[in-house]
Amino acid sequence: MASVTASAATGKRRQANVRRHVTGYLFVLPALVVYSAFVVYPTLYTFVLSFFSWTGMTPQWGPFVGFGNFTTAMADPVFWTAIRNNIQFVLVRTPLEVGFALVLAVMLNNQMRGWRAWRTLLFVPVVLSLVAVGLVFGRLLEASTGVLNVFLTAVGLKSLALQWLGDPDVALWSIIGVSVWKNIGFSMVIILAGLQSLSQEVVEASRVDGANEVQSTVYVIIPMLRPVIAIATVLSVISGLKVFDLIFIMTQGGPLYSTEVPMTLLYRYAFTFNAMGQAAAVAVMQAALIMFVSWLQLRFVRGEVG
Repeated sequence: MASVTASAATGKRRQANVRRHVTGYLFVLPALVVYSAFVVYPTLYTFVLSFFSWTGMTPQWGPFVGFGNFTTAMADPVFWTAIRNNIQFVLVRTPLEVGFALVLAVMLNNQMRGWRAWRTLLFVPVVLSLVAVGLVFGRLLEASTGVLNVFLTAVGLKSLALQWLGDPDVALWSIIGVSVWKNIGFSMVIILAGLQSLSQEVVEASRVDGANEVQSTVYVIIPMLRPVIAIATVLSVISGLKVFDLIFIMTQGGPLYSTEVPMTLLYRYAFTFNAMGQAAAVAVMQAALIMFVSWLQLRFVRGEVG
């Protein structure tokens, strides 16, 4: 009799567990459907398409070409120019963005005068449309009628007035500057949240031991912030590797491919040359690069490298 009762109780627990799991899956199902429709399916579609030749003008894909799209894309010298520009963009933008964000976050955490207003003003660019930012800065940096060159000429600094978006040696640097201005608030908020979660006892102990504000920041606060800074760096790198909107709006990859990046090259392959297979191949290679860089950075964060 006792064994029957125990078996019945076990059966009821199993049924309760099944109902609980089914309920959980039902709650997750709408989000899973949306995620599958807008992320999983396009990703798989792009991956498969990268092995076919297709102009996008016919209902059916063209012939299977294997790795032909990949080899064709890599044989294009513009592809390697785009990779080089993208790497330069990331290597310059990320230290500037995270470095300035760290300085600003420390200043705001120390509750400088008007810190609430400054926090809001510094975060405003983050929520602005990239298209709007690109259009506005495209006008500001225009060579002949742009506000920046007009101002420099008016104050007697005409020698500093450059072809900000028309000179191949300057254009990418101009876009990097705009991108830093646009994204610095995002990294600042992440680091500021990390600062506000630090143990104040440790910071105060360093002050008691004779450390001034700068020494306390450099030798105590920043080492404690290492995981937070690493997260901000990872997000900045991923964002930099995916850059498209700002460059496409401001220069469309020019002049002379000096601002071409894989995402603008992908667009050119797909909608200028009607080479959807090659565009998909570039997308797959860029996705692989982003995943590899992200994995490597996360290993550094966890201390698995070095």
